[in-house]
Amino acid sequence: MAVSGVIGGDPVIARPADKKGEYYVVEGNRRLAALKILNGGRIGDGKPEPTPPPVNQKFADTLKKVNIQTGWDQARLDAYLGYKHVTAAREWTPEAKAKFVLLRCGEDFSDSNLSDFARRLGTNLPTLRRWLVAFLALKQAETEGKFDPEKAYQRRFFGTFYTLLGSQQVQDFLGLKSGVPAKTPVPHDHIEQLGEFIGWVIGTKEVPPLLNSRSQQKFDFVLASPSALQYFRAKRSLEGALLYTEFNSGQTAEKLMNAAYTIEECLPKIFDVRDDARVVSAIESLDRAFEKLKLNTAQSQTRVARKRTR
Repeated sequence: MAVSGVIGGDPVIARPADKKGEYYVVEGNRRLAALKILNGGRIGDGKPEPTPPPVNQKFADTLKKVNIQTGWDQARLDAYLGYKHVTAAREWTPEAKAKFVLLRCGEDFSDSNLSDFARRLGTNLPTLRRWLVAFLALKQAETEGKFDPEKAYQRRFFGTFYTLLGSQQVQDFLGLKSGVPAKTPVPHDHIEQLGEFIGWVIGTKEVPPLLNSRSQQKFDFVLASPSALQYFRAKRSLEGALLYTEFNSGQTAEKLMNAAYTIEECLPKIFDVRDDARVVSAIESLDRAFEKLKLNTAQSQTRVARKRTR
C-alpha cells in the first residue's frame, strides 16, 4: 500500500458498533492496521514500534480515506469469508509468478525495472530474479531439445527445479552468472549440464527424478566433489555418491562424538550396576566395537603412509 496505494479490490466490510457513528470491521482488519501505521499511528504495546516504508506521494491520498461496505447479512458474510479465506484465496505457484513477471516486464530485466516491479508485488529483487532464471532456463532447455514438459515425470515440477536452482553449487555447475538475467541464462557450453540437471530434478515418465527439495544439502556436497559427481552420474545414487564426500565424514564424526558423550553420561552409574548381566554384555559389545575401530583406523593410516611413500 505504501508503494501502490489502496487498490479497490476486496471490500472492507463493517457493521455498526455499539457507539453511534462507529463501526466494527469484520473483513479488512490487516489493511486497516496497515493504514493506521502508514498514517502515523502507533501500536502502543510497549514493544519497539515498526518503521513503516516511505509512502509514494502519488498515491498518498488513497491512504487517508477508504470506502467500507455495510449491511451484509450473516449468511452472505459467512459465504464470502469462506470463499476468501478457506477455499479460494491461494498464493500463485513460483511458475505462475515467473510467467506473470515475464509478461509484465517484457525483456527489460534491468535492476531498476525488476526492483520496481518487486516492490509493487511485495517481494524482493533476488526472489524475482530466481523466478525468472528458473523459467527462462527451462524454456532454453526446451528450445535446445533437452527438455519436454509433456514427458515430465509429474505435472508440477517447477517448484523443485526453482528451489534447487537457488544453490550456489548448482549455479556454478550450470554456469549461471549473477546480476541481470539473460533470455538464455545458461551458457552454451553448459547446455549438457542443464540437461543432466533437469533429468535429475524433473525426470521423465520413463526415468523418475533422483532429487527433491530436501536433497539440496546432500546434492551440494556431491557437486563439490568431482569423484562423487562421477559416481552419481554413473550409478544415479545420491547416498552412494555421498560416500565420496566430506558429508560422510561429518556424519561419522557426529555419531562417534554422540557415542563418546553417551559413555561419559553412563560412567557415574557404572559402579552400581557393573555386575548386571545386561551391563556386562553391553560393555563386551563396546569393547569389540572399539577394537574394530582401532583396527580400521590403523589400516587407514597405513594406506595414507603408503601413498606418501609413493
